[in-house]
Amino acid sequence: MYLRGLEKEDLQYLHKLMNDEEVMELARFRPDHMISMEGLEKEYEDELKQESGHRRTFIIVDNQSSKPIGWASMRWWRPFSTSTELGIAIGEKDHRGKGVGTEVVGLLTDLAFDQYNMHKAEMFTRQTNRAMLGAAEKNGYKVEGVLRETIYFNGKYHDGVMLGLLRSERTSKIPKA
Repeated sequence: MYLRGLEKEDLQYLHKLMNDEEVMELARFRPDHMISMEGLEKEYEDELKQESGHRRTFIIVDNQSSKPIGWASMRWWRPFSTSTELGIAIGEKDHRGKGVGTEVVGLLTDLAFDQYNMHKAEMFTRQTNRAMLGAAEKNGYKVEGVLRETIYFNGKYHDGVMLGLLRSERTSKIPKA
């Protein structure tokens, strides 16, 4: 797998994934996960012009086919921030359960520390998202807290898990999937 920058042509693919309930069940934490193409274009407008000061989105690409299989993001909330929140979504079902998430979390973590000079990387997911929890753990992330019934999706409240990794705790690179 590799990560590449978001291009305008990728918005059609993101639109498909962001309107797929199965993909979005674990990638978003609000009941209304659907987005129009116009809304998506507006959301990513600044980022496509490289003017976004708080987020960087990447397309996850399969080395073998050179086709996109999902997206990943890095967010920071303040200028000159020292920590970032990472997120991923594997949209293509045939790439799930094969270590892709672990590899992508490793790639994003390396970017956060080596290219963006972050001190800390964080992730937030549902407590039932075993794939993300496993990918985070394999990359050295530690559970920092459980937020009880903080996520509402599909008519139910779910616990959320906050995970974190300090630059000084990153001991090794994760093998590729």
